[in-house]
Amino acid sequence: MIPEDKIAEIRERTDIVALIQDFVPLKRVGASFKGLCPFHSEKSPSFYVHPERQFYHCFGCQASGDVISFLIKLEGRQFPEVVRTLAERAGVELPVMDSKAEEAHQRARAREERLVALMESAAGYYVRMLKEHPLSAMAREEYEGRGITEETATDFRLGYAPHGWDSLTKFLEEKGHASEDAEALGLVAPRRRGSGHYDRFRHRLLFPITDIKGRIVAFSGRILDPPDEEPLESRIEPGAKYVNSPEGPLYKKGEILFGLYEGRVEARREGWLLVCEGNFDLLALHQAGFKNSVAPMGTALTESHARLIRRFASRAVLLFDGDKAGKKAVRSSAPLLTRAGISSKVITLPPGDDPDTYLRSHGPEGLRRLVDGSKGIVEHLIDEAAADSAGDASLKGKAIGELGTILASVDNPVERGLYVERVAQKFGVRDIDSVRQQLRRGLRESRGNRRRQRDSGPGRGSDRGPGGNSGGQSGHGEGENRENPPRPSRPPRLPPLESELLGAILDNPALIGSDVVENFERLLTSSDLRAIFQAAAGLAQERGSLNAASLLDQIAGNPAQPWLNGRLAIQKYDAEGAERALRDGIPRLELHNIRRELPELAQRIKDARRAGDEERAMSLTRQHDELRQSAHQLLSAGKR
Repeated sequence: MIPEDKIAEIRERTDIVALIQDFVPLKRVGASFKGLCPFHSEKSPSFYVHPERQFYHCFGCQASGDVISFLIKLEGRQFPEVVRTLAERAGVELPVMDSKAEEAHQRARAREERLVALMESAAGYYVRMLKEHPLSAMAREEYEGRGITEETATDFRLGYAPHGWDSLTKFLEEKGHASEDAEALGLVAPRRRGSGHYDRFRHRLLFPITDIKGRIVAFSGRILDPPDEEPLESRIEPGAKYVNSPEGPLYKKGEILFGLYEGRVEARREGWLLVCEGNFDLLALHQAGFKNSVAPMGTALTESHARLIRRFASRAVLLFDGDKAGKKAVRSSAPLLTRAGISSKVITLPPGDDPDTYLRSHGPEGLRRLVDGSKGIVEHLIDEAAADSAGDASLKGKAIGELGTILASVDNPVERGLYVERVAQKFGVRDIDSVRQQLRRGLRESRGNRRRQRDSGPGRGSDRGPGGNSGGQSGHGEGENRENPPRPSRPPRLPPLESELLGAILDNPALIGSDVVENFERLLTSSDLRAIFQAAAGLAQERGSLNAASLLDQIAGNPAQPWLNGRLAIQKYDAEGAERALRDGIPRLELHNIRRELPELAQRIKDARRAGDEERAMSLTRQHDELRQSAHQLLSAGKR
């Protein structure tokens, strides 16, 4: 539990413009700043940040909020984590609620910071070796031969792990880093004989792997050819093509996507992620302008990966190799992505091509055409299974059964039914009921296999049969947690003059309580705008200023909130302009209300006389005359 006053202090002491400029370039426009929205794709800037109100708003996608909501939305982090991060940035000390828990947290945090600093030292060392080591030209030739530029190599901080056994070990010791920490991170390993450690990465091109916070948590090292000048007996031993850091206190390979930190803003903007497999593929895609590309690290996509993708995008395009391993990766990814609520497509590359070679042959435009023409993942798997089993009835039956798990993960029954029809069509089976039966059989067999393989964990598939019928209760499993919020209702049409005048007051809340706006609340015909004015007046009187976050909290649920979000992002009036607008506009608003009320009073007078209520008719007539006189006075004052 974090006290509200501390949250308010964090908001007030955090420069929202400086924070957002870490992610998006902004330019000053009047009292606000303007730039391209980080949450959706746009060519013309519609994203505004108001520094005084500590508030942002996009007029394109309607995203809005304060510094806390910005980081939550952009990076998908939880509220307490974001608040702690901003508190440290702003120098706000959070209260200790549980001393033991706080001590444990501080110890864990100190260790984590120590380990992160060690990884940063190692990365810096490897980058320096790429520039200075006599054998580093071999590493540069490796990435230059793949078309990777120096700029991209610098952006991703590629490095070189020197030939030998203990160059990094000695460097870390000189810097005062504990060998136990380096061992825990997988940078060094204990010698088999005697004491001391040796380097895990030797004579390799290194790719630093960052987490979603931008911290280096692992390395991936590609083997290089042995140096020719080395004597045969001392050349480095052949090893795996790639060696990755082992899992440790900072790194869980099933929860890390290479390139996500570098492309997180573009992913938000585009609304989709391009998922590839290799390190060089990832670099080539980013270099070609596909900055919303990511790659899992030496493992198939996991449920954690799917949830991570869903934090940043609602769609994914899989760009795997067309070999057997690539096909298997697509197949295993389908139910994970579907259950996570991610709409997925698949790009099929020509035989022998990978993303890197395809880009070099066809350029970004060619790959963009493949993205635009990519096929839905379920359609892709159906078509691929039909093509692979063509001409063999036994293979067809087996292939249809294996599609049962894929179709069962589809939540929409109509969509699922259409896929069943596609299976029947692509496999050339006229009896659609037999197709449904085989799909269910395959699903049952798959579930039985999962139960027998305890190491893979409990099955999480849907209980619905793939043919659209329920196999028992319609349990939704993880499908219930999909982040598909209902579309917001259309905001009400607000009286233009009333909203314009209220905006002038919001721009200069010091006017609240002055004679300029004395009658303003009474003149408001929109109850939604009146509620906003009342909340703003209360805050101005209580605090002497108008805080955007506090105002929005008070009017939560107000149908006019979308209008308020946009109005808080842009300051239209300075103090003099606001007072002038109000002195001119409030009389016009009063005159407008009178002109609207006069016909209503005239009708009520007629109704009273028809009913024989002369006393009421006379009373209404006096009101009518007073209003006409007020209108005349307002008109006369306006002419002066």
